[in-house]
Amino acid sequence: METKTKIKKILAILFSLFMGNLLIPLLSKLFPNTMLSILPSNGTVRSFVIELIGAVISIGLLFLFHKTRVLKITAKGLATGLSCGLPFIVAYGLLMLLGLFNIPGKTLIPTFEIVLVVFRWFLIGISEECLFRGAVQELFIDIFGSKTRKSVILSIVCTAMVFGLSHFQNLFAGVKPSIVLVQAANAAALGLVFGAITFRSGRSVLPTVLIHAFIDGAGFLYHGMLWGASTVESINALSVGSLILIPIYTGIFIFLMRKSITDPLFRRTCQTVV
Repeated sequence: METKTKIKKILAILFSLFMGNLLIPLLSKLFPNTMLSILPSNGTVRSFVIELIGAVISIGLLFLFHKTRVLKITAKGLATGLSCGLPFIVAYGLLMLLGLFNIPGKTLIPTFEIVLVVFRWFLIGISEECLFRGAVQELFIDIFGSKTRKSVILSIVCTAMVFGLSHFQNLFAGVKPSIVLVQAANAAALGLVFGAITFRSGRSVLPTVLIHAFIDGAGFLYHGMLWGASTVESINALSVGSLILIPIYTGIFIFLMRKSITDPLFRRTCQTVV
């Protein structure tokens, strides 16, 4: 790829990150009163609207950069993606059950807000996966190439690092600095797995959208969002001990991208998306 074209791709990545990840937080900091007057006063509804805007922006970026192929999937690709994410479905399914067991005795938020919270889990999955595994990862693949295992892994690693770093914006929302570090490190490691699942699914983001939504839903439920805990409170409930997930996620990534499985995929299906 020519240097000029690579620069355009890098600028496209930076533009995607700004629009999909930094625009709303920046506007909230620069024009707090205006944003408060525009957005709903109810915290749950406001969070839902913000995530909805984020999802629309992320999908819009896929159209802008001609990456809408990531929104398509075959039955085989969906089955492969969900099977690759099975450890997360099982583990976070158990966490969700623990959250449900905590409900008795709690005063739940209104039913309407519960519905919005559940939909918000999916919106987070849509916005983050379309942005990072859809637009950003595909743009990195344009830069590094799609015909070798090394180039695709490099694209996944770069995307995962950016995904982790993006969580530092939570500092401005009130998340503790130590927790932001934990969250960013875990997110980067999880991004490796999501990148591998996307690749194994035929470079479709749909399986990771579902898995991402399920993970967030389990975490938010366990930490009390259905009985009034805010997003910041849910994130601050993380502990340094959760860093143990980093080697686990990295091991899953290595397993999913092992040579014996991925080499045939390059020969059959790994063509550059334009």
